[in-house]
Amino acid sequence: MTQRQWGAGNERLYEHEAWGEAEEANGFTTETDLLKHFAMAGGVTHEEVLLLLASPDDIEEALRVSGIRHSGKTQPALNRLLQWSDRNRRLKVMSQSADADSIIHDLKQGAQGIGLIRGEEALRHGLLQEVYSAWIQASGTEKSALFRRRLITLWKTYWVSVFQAAKGNKCAVSMLHDEQLMNSLDRREAQDAQLESLFRAMEQCSMEGTDCQLELLATRPSDVDEFISIHRFIEEVAEQTLMDQKRFVRIRYGVLLDKGMNPSAAAEMARLADVIVLDAEGTKDPASLEGNSDRVSDFSDIISRIRRMKPQLTLRFNGAATTDLRMIYRQGIHEVCCQSSELAAIRITGARLEMRRRCSPLADG
Repeated sequence: MTQRQWGAGNERLYEHEAWGEAEEANGFTTETDLLKHFAMAGGVTHEEVLLLLASPDDIEEALRVSGIRHSGKTQPALNRLLQWSDRNRRLKVMSQSADADSIIHDLKQGAQGIGLIRGEEALRHGLLQEVYSAWIQASGTEKSALFRRRLITLWKTYWVSVFQAAKGNKCAVSMLHDEQLMNSLDRREAQDAQLESLFRAMEQCSMEGTDCQLELLATRPSDVDEFISIHRFIEEVAEQTLMDQKRFVRIRYGVLLDKGMNPSAAAEMARLADVIVLDAEGTKDPASLEGNSDRVSDFSDIISRIRRMKPQLTLRFNGAATTDLRMIYRQGIHEVCCQSSELAAIRITGARLEMRRRCSPLADG
């Protein structure tokens, strides 16, 4: 799209017959029906029409070329369109951000919660990384307990900042998965520290009046027995950490799956879960990380089996891009989780695809 195509017009476009006839002559009847629908809803600006009718591949470029969004700031024209898209879209669009400042920014930009924070994310940088590494290296020594206490204190501070930034919005956290922890006992001990820090953070937030909506995700369990074992472990740590306060803590349990999961095992876990997160970014296959629509199709067998087992279970696709949305709708996925830079485009594209389906059930956005 060129600068000229976008122009500078902010005039309202209502249901003008001449405009509709010109579009029909060019064969764009579906888009014409869409604009009539928009007009009936109260009119849209020239910029907003162009954004809504851009292909998913062109949305980000359209935002840049139009000048509606620049220097990290969202202009009024885009704000109005994004608010409209949220009112006219069933698909929930969530953020992947894992630090307080980014979470605050994304929620202001319309993210509907935090769809996934990997349990090991905070341990990859800063003082937490240093203390965690020191704790791992001190395993079996007298210093291990000291480093563990320091780790939990720092980790708790991190989780408190996350919950405060989330302001009561849903926040999904996966169980720590660190490949350098080869021993299952070492991995379980690290997850114990993660859970204790999480629960102590929730306890502090509760005392301060901050609501926490936590989803805890078992990370790629091999079968339903492992998922049950993880669930029991979480409950045990919660009881030991929170004691009588546990009954005041709300936790939803889920599973983080990659495309390699056995569909039958996934369905059995779905029977016991509150949410399933399909992780398109958890694969080690480089071809699957290139953002093509096949990333969603990779989960089709898993989704089909889950649907037969528990039709109303919430499914969330992590790592979504605008190019994935057609397949996401076809697969009946309820929620997507994406990078900050994708939020605006996915919100707009989702609303556009849903509106097109309502106007013409056979249209494929």
